Amino acid sequence: MTSPCAVNAMCVTPFDAHDHIDEDALAVIVDRLSMAGVGIYLGSYGTGEGHLLRPTEITRLYRVGVETAAGRVPVYAAALGFTSTDEVIEAALSAVDTGVDAVQIHPPRPGPIAIVPRPQELDRFYADVLGALTTPVHLTNQVVMVGYPLPVALISELVASYRQVTAVNTSDPDLARVAELLRAVATRTDVYVGIVAQLATALALGAAGALCFEADVAPELCTAVVEASRAGDTDRLALVFGQLLQLNEILSRFGNPRSVKAAMALVGLPAGALRRPYLELGADEVDGIAAVLGELGLSKP
Repeated sequence: MTSPCAVNAMCVTPFDAHDHIDEDALAVIVDRLSMAGVGIYLGSYGTGEGHLLRPTEITRLYRVGVETAAGRVPVYAAALGFTSTDEVIEAALSAVDTGVDAVQIHPPRPGPIAIVPRPQELDRFYADVLGALTTPVHLTNQVVMVGYPLPVALISELVASYRQVTAVNTSDPDLARVAELLRAVATRTDVYVGIVAQLATALALGAAGALCFEADVAPELCTAVVEASRAGDTDRLALVFGQLLQLNEILSRFGNPRSVKAAMALVGLPAGALRRPYLELGADEVDGIAAVLGELGLSKP
């Protein structure tokens, strides 16, 4: 299995003018991330527009990603979840067949975001899913998308009970809860944060790195933050982390994946079209992104 990376990208899914996955563009993007030493999550629900993909498209997305990365960096399946338990298992097993390095399992969200699963439902979900999978699994505590945090005690128990759990990704706005999770499991498995504003603190507390959309636009900047933190170079860390926060702010202001694809186009990457109902950003919004990219020295020459 390919060694894990400190920075992982929630990779965009490029579409062509006919609303088909643009495999040539995808290969360019995956190659760029691979050369930068950044791990790749494909089909994420957000940046990767995974919730808008057909099952056959998801399979092809994984295959192209695995073939292009060619073992240089790990490729992970992220279009899994927000449906019935049996369908999550079927999708995960199908993803494994494409050769991905691991599958990411979202917390269950069987209905509207306001309906939170009961503890016994969470227990049964993970027992069923992890009982069906023997290959590497990444758990995700995706508070932003599912509307509730997984109990730290549950995550800790799953890490202890299932050897195939090789990483935990957490996107939790509550930094205190992120710290609690790191205390509980960071010595036993890799933990990655999905909110880059938490990255410097999380690294100091034992996190392995980040899973973020900013890496699609500026992979070297993201890895520079991790490298400066590990080197104890506080001056360098202050500089590059501040730049990463600037990038995060402008991309968040106009909404991902719209903003990420616009920014990628501005730096010369073939991010492709959005899939409806998403629509392209307005000219003034693109200009706002371009101004920040120029300030950060990221614009295409």
